[in-house]
Amino acid sequence: MRLAVGAGAILAAAAVAACGVIPAPPGPLKTTFIPEATPVAATATPSSDGFTTEQHLAVRIRVATCQGWATGSGWILNSHEVITNRHVAEGATHIEVTTYDGHDYVVNSSLIAKTPDLALLNLDDVFTESATMAEIVPTNGAPMTVVGYPLGQALTVAQGHFIGTEVDSLGDSGQNVWLINAHIDHGSSGSPVYDAAGKVVAIVYAGDPEWDALAWPASSLQGLLDDPTGWTNNSAAC
Repeated sequence: MRLAVGAGAILAAAAVAACGVIPAPPGPLKTTFIPEATPVAATATPSSDGFTTEQHLAVRIRVATCQGWATGSGWILNSHEVITNRHVAEGATHIEVTTYDGHDYVVNSSLIAKTPDLALLNLDDVFTESATMAEIVPTNGAPMTVVGYPLGQALTVAQGHFIGTEVDSLGDSGQNVWLINAHIDHGSSGSPVYDAAGKVVAIVYAGDPEWDALAWPASSLQGLLDDPTGWTNNSAAC
């Protein structure tokens, strides 16, 4: 059974019966906080701070909604915009983005798309690095790397490979999505998927216990960037 892996990190009133008392939202990270990182592939060259560019670009996302709060992942598109999933950001009353080095930034506004399951977060002009996207048609077995914050915790690098495509069944969009063999977890939604050249080629939005991740190819996002009418304002219901 495949589930959206960002919404799975939600702690809300509906979960009380199964999970007990809702914990308070996590507080801001210390300015000296440096997230733990798992080893990366040999093709990724660490920078002077010991992190790769791919890790620099991945962010943790914390979202407050009318029902509670949730965590997800995302990545830096440019100096003031971050990409994540719609189901991570939808209905937010407040969104914060945390970078690999522990800096927190408040999102000013956000846009969501019905299809594909993507969201665009707008911040002040705060980022000095940005991702390079590539629209590719990978071959079966092509190496893929997923970087994100599963469970809203440590910055994690998951190595995997491209399996193929299948029709999106979660959103009933009828569009083809990628199937990638890489270990993800709740809170991984919105994680960037990198190819061997370090370019963002897809965005994770769901997964299953078989270590398979579903991802929207970069072409789906590029379509929204080329035609902004596919975005709508993200507003809270409370």
